[in-house]
Amino acid sequence: MVSVLAISDEGKLESLATEYAFHRFSLEEIQLATQNFDEDLVVGKGGFGKVYKGHIIGGRDTTPRLVAIKRLGSHSGQGAAEFMTEIEMLSKVRHCNLVSLIGYCSENNEMILVYEYMPNGTIEHHLHKADAPLSWMHRLKISIGSARGLDYLHTGVGTREGIIHRDVKSSNILLDENLEAKIADLGLSKIIDQQFSVVSTRLKFTFGYVDPEYLNTGHLTKKSDVYSFGVVLFELLSGRRAVDKRFREEEWNLANWAKKCVKERRLDQVVDSNIIAQISPKCLKEFVQIADRCLNSSRKKRPTMAAVVVALQQLMELQEQFNSSAQASSSTGGPDTQSSTRMEHSFRIFSYRDIKRATRNFGSHMLLGHGIHGEVFRGWLNKKTYSPSMSDSGLIIAVKRLFTYKFNPHMVKEIQQKMKSLEEFNNPNVVKILGYCAEEDSILIIYEFMHQGTLIDYLFSDERRTERHLFISRVKIAIGVARGLVFLQTQPELADCSLQMHNILLDEEFNAKISDFDVAMLVPSSDAPLYLQPNSSYDLKVKNGVFGFGVLLMELLTGNPVASESDLTATRHCLPGEHGFVSLPSIYGALDCRIRLNFLQTKPAVQLALLAQKCVADKYYLRPTLESVLEELEEIYVVMLNIENSGN
Repeated sequence: MVSVLAISDEGKLESLATEYAFHRFSLEEIQLATQNFDEDLVVGKGGFGKVYKGHIIGGRDTTPRLVAIKRLGSHSGQGAAEFMTEIEMLSKVRHCNLVSLIGYCSENNEMILVYEYMPNGTIEHHLHKADAPLSWMHRLKISIGSARGLDYLHTGVGTREGIIHRDVKSSNILLDENLEAKIADLGLSKIIDQQFSVVSTRLKFTFGYVDPEYLNTGHLTKKSDVYSFGVVLFELLSGRRAVDKRFREEEWNLANWAKKCVKERRLDQVVDSNIIAQISPKCLKEFVQIADRCLNSSRKKRPTMAAVVVALQQLMELQEQFNSSAQASSSTGGPDTQSSTRMEHSFRIFSYRDIKRATRNFGSHMLLGHGIHGEVFRGWLNKKTYSPSMSDSGLIIAVKRLFTYKFNPHMVKEIQQKMKSLEEFNNPNVVKILGYCAEEDSILIIYEFMHQGTLIDYLFSDERRTERHLFISRVKIAIGVARGLVFLQTQPELADCSLQMHNILLDEEFNAKISDFDVAMLVPSSDAPLYLQPNSSYDLKVKNGVFGFGVLLMELLTGNPVASESDLTATRHCLPGEHGFVSLPSIYGALDCRIRLNFLQTKPAVQLALLAQKCVADKYYLRPTLESVLEELEEIYVVMLNIENSGN
């Protein structure tokens, strides 16, 4: 038996195979599985060689197993080093969105890898060669699956460091029998120590997908993968290749062309004509924004893969809601013009009579709260028809009845115009508006119901002081608020608003959502400030919200309100990081006693405290941007999820 690998490499493979339970196949077994490398069994070709479909017995299998067998060509650019890297990487990582390694063969100068078989091939094939186009829902599902796989690599699970894939492209994303996406081909990957975000490496890349900053500097980071994934997202959306010379020269490069279309607001031109009728307009807009952020020329401004996963999952929910609404309309032959509610754009216009019935005549037992702008009541609707439900079941809603001292018929048209502009405020971290009513001298706004109430009640109310809290829920809340603030910063009409903890609501899963942004537009600014009650905490200024957000982080950590300069000084002093002092006892002493914190979570807790200290630095130019704070929070959250998933 002759091996192309060095003796030391052979020993390393034997050790890995034993430790991680994959199989070393003989060349005879490979030849039997591929019928001596029969060309009729070839299912893929590339610069590396050929991939064969075959049945093989080995390892724990006692019956033939369908597998993919990659035979590296003798003149392949993917030599012994990449062969070793592929095995080493795949032996250490296991994830439902990564192609699994079954075994290898390194005999008679052959380098062969055996993987689980992916019956639906690559997304490159489906997008550019297959007869039947992928539906939009399938493309969205594929984008989520592949994003999850990359996020898993980046966060270091199984390696204690992160892994940079380095060759993210549509031909390296495979599909199983259910069209679930799995990342393949880790032969060029690099392990990166989480302490250092950059790896200097010899340039290897695929044109059309490569991060321009990597080309310019030779420095590889996780954000290089994010750039490549942005190209894949636009490839999924447009059906165009990353580099396609069938178009005019200025349109050859998909990334450059797509970014230009986005800048010029020509979104419809970026969509594959086969799926354009399937996409919700809002879903299209936000999908394009995600892909465009991934392609940002500045690495720092690109999102993490963790953030991309969350954003794409929220888009899937948005698209599913759109599909359900469309299906309901078609099944009834179109909307009922005689109904007491009707669709106008994406908001429903409710009748005053129906909302009065849904809230039990605005009964005191249905009152949730009140403030300067008005009162908020609980109500019930039928989930399918949105008609009033009288059985205290169905869809629970929150109804805000605004105080209007100058109501007149001319206001109705004005309110309708303002509500139309609010339809653009579609973001998972702002409270969702379901519809409104402007009649009977009343302005009513109907919202999704937030089961956990306000953040101020969650943290400070006497009734909830005895509850036990998960630390990861606090981090999740912080991320939701940060995302909401980042979104509101993009809205010029809200740049001067102040938010408080009364404006931050929590749903059943402790996702934080910002409320009352709509009131700031509906009610003249001279009538009332945005917040509903007297000051109990520092304002979160939308325009420069990082200081107020740092205060909020401190309140989430300590469970105590910070309502004055002296409160802030005292809290800063007790949290780790003040004057550079950090210790584990200090975080245990400072944390809210209701938080359940195990030993593995102490590092994320200290990181969160240090982040809060940076946000409230005395000199404003020393404070980070809200975007960078959000990115760091997302990285902390992923680490905590990994701790939870490990069973610790």
